[in-house]
Amino acid sequence: MNYLEIKKKLEAAKQELEMKLQDQAAPESEKGALQKRIENYEYMIELTDMNHFERGNIIS
Repeated sequence: MNYLEIKKKLEAAKQELEMKLQDQAAPESEKGALQKRIENYEYMIELTDMNHFERGNIIS
């Protein structure tokens, strides 16, 4: 998989969770778990971007 494919899949998964979070029928405990999963996807997307653009390298 290339960068764009991975990022697209991560964004889609995050968006699906955000839609579930907007569901008014979801219990409050589930909403907390969904929010944590959304944050995890945001972190994975950030890491994917960093890896693609090589911003994680140490410059000396």
